[in-house]
Amino acid sequence: MRLSLLIGLLCISSLTQANGVQIGCKRLQLLLDPELSPKILEYKWASGESVSQIPAVLELRGCKGELLDQLILDAPLARLDPTLLRGASTPTCLVSVDLTAAAGSYNGPLTFPVQVVNHHLQIAEAIASDGHHEPIYLAMTGKAAWKKFVTQTADDLLSVKSEPDGNSFVTFYRRYHPTRNGWLVRVKSVPVLWESDGQFPEINFFP
Repeated sequence: MRLSLLIGLLCISSLTQANGVQIGCKRLQLLLDPELSPKILEYKWASGESVSQIPAVLELRGCKGELLDQLILDAPLARLDPTLLRGASTPTCLVSVDLTAAAGSYNGPLTFPVQVVNHHLQIAEAIASDGHHEPIYLAMTGKAAWKKFVTQTADDLLSVKSEPDGNSFVTFYRRYHPTRNGWLVRVKSVPVLWESDGQFPEINFFP
């Protein structure tokens, strides 16, 4: 078991609420090390600097305040988007954890949708055209980025990511779309290099 998980299990009681979302009479809340004030969180985000040994925790509290479920996140710095995603089959929020390292172009903040299903927290998965399921992970690195695309009825999640392919690169364009039956993903790949210091791709790049 990782050291961060052990520390987190021992120190959860010392965390303080950083943000929360009301879902009916239940509440989804993010807990952080109390030393991580909003100002420190903003200043240290994506810096790669070590700020705490206590990982953030996402909790689901019931109508009477009882703990229903929790996710121990992979980093001390985390954010919870207070707006529910439109079009999802169950209440779903975006959670971000800062996995930035001091060097390297393949690390950075990672965002994923967390859904409330039968009083439990689940990282959302999407179904591809071939039927396989993949967790929805949205990276912000030197060679990856994502954006929420608002339509009339739903919030799509657009992801672009370049990966090495032999001596060159291939870029994957993904569109995650929520439906009443779950999330769907469509993927297109192009043998080019995309880097995040450039402009985010136009909407017509995404399938």
